Amino acid sequence: MLEGKRVNLRIAEKEDAPLLAEWLNDVKFAGDYQNFPNQISRVQLEKRIVEQKLYQIEWVDFIIEKKDETKIGWAVHYVSAPNFGWIEIGYAIVPKERNKGYGTEAIQILVDYLFLTREIARIQAVLNKEDVASRRVLEKAGFKREGLLRKALWNSNGKLADGYIYSIIREEWKQPRMLTKTSQAKE
Repeated sequence: MLEGKRVNLRIAEKEDAPLLAEWLNDVKFAGDYQNFPNQISRVQLEKRIVEQKLYQIEWVDFIIEKKDETKIGWAVHYVSAPNFGWIEIGYAIVPKERNKGYGTEAIQILVDYLFLTREIARIQAVLNKEDVASRRVLEKAGFKREGLLRKALWNSNGKLADGYIYSIIREEWKQPRMLTKTSQAKE
């Protein structure tokens, strides 16, 4: 469990697969800027969650919870290019809990955790160019926009869209900003 001031992140369990499938297949959850064109089933998510633990795959799903354990979102970190010294992240918050700072806090917790536990130079995120809310989340969490990726992402209409790549490098991070406590979670 990764603990912050108002939210915690915990590694998703097999029991979370139905909720994750519901969220990740719901356009309202991912918004107009979702970056996954295909539906994902509960069974596929269960398999991914089990394999994360069994094979120590570098793709880890987290459930974002308020302090009262209300599930309000999802975060992920994954290594898409092993041995290159960086990790990519993604996230989404349920619509009724947006614009309350939970997404920013969750990303700050995840960034703190990754820089404290990994020998990486950078953490990056790719998002739809039109996704102003996610840009604000990343910028508040210390990320900087690096460039435009043309026709690199899917939108909710199944069409390719332009995106931005954001990153934070270790030298910019310096020290934990939000992570208050970790219960050793086995990835």
